Amino acid sequence: MRPCQIAVLGLCLMIGGCQYVAVQSSQLSSAISVFSSESNELLSPPWAVQYGGYSATMQTVTSDNSTVFVNGSDAIYFDGWLISKVSGLSSFTPAWEIEDSDGERSFAVNGQIVATHQCAPWSSVVAEAGVRHEQECVGNRAYTNLILVNGLGQIIAIEQVVDSSLMVLKLRFNN
Repeated sequence: MRPCQIAVLGLCLMIGGCQYVAVQSSQLSSAISVFSSESNELLSPPWAVQYGGYSATMQTVTSDNSTVFVNGSDAIYFDGWLISKVSGLSSFTPAWEIEDSDGERSFAVNGQIVATHQCAPWSSVVAEAGVRHEQECVGNRAYTNLILVNGLGQIIAIEQVVDSSLMVLKLRFNN
């Protein structure tokens, strides 16, 4: 082959290779944009948890009949009214489980009940901004559990006692 033909052949291969890379790149970009837009829609906005001096952000996942607030080391199970299980949060190892039955709220660790509180039925106050659900309970002292729902019907805050210390666990929706 002559040097001129070799140069033309090399140029064609380079141009052909660049077009191939460009096609692959645009295909990859399209695929990534499809997956990333769906992924962004599937991720729920973060929530913030506070318990004592501990705070962290959490995502929500739906599991069976519960919403689970999770991050790398913590999990909080919420059934729509009650935080039913808490693990992590630097204080809940092993996990604490909470159960309501006939006006009693029981707190258990490894299946052993460690505290029982008396709780009234939930009451609701409707306002322009939404609904405030409150539940009066008594352990060593009286306390109030709270669920705030905005005008769109979305829960935006949950405050509940989840162990025998009577310290309130707070979950807040981060707008």
